[in-house]
Amino acid sequence: MMKIILSILSVVAVMMMSGCADKSDVKLSKIAGFGAVSDVKTKLSKTQGLQNTNIIVSVENGKTVLSGVVHSKKQKFLASTVARSVRSSGTVVNRLAVQ
Repeated sequence: MMKIILSILSVVAVMMMSGCADKSDVKLSKIAGFGAVSDVKTKLSKTQGLQNTNIIVSVENGKTVLSGVVHSKKQKFLASTVARSVRSSGTVVNRLAVQ
């Protein structure tokens, strides 16, 4: 009898944990994927107007972060726009400095 009760409680506990995980899921489009850094770097390097810039791409707390130096506000804006256009980038934080 005790084994049956423990088995039932185990099944119920697993079902409850599964339900909790589903409710707390964050939209995946807001979280940078594993390929975000390389995808964003590739797209930035192929973008006309961003040559001769020093843009570093990293992922922090599930967000794609742009840091480094660009030559103008236009380049800073362009880099953000390009990074956001990459599907795996999720939320993009632009920390680029203009010099």
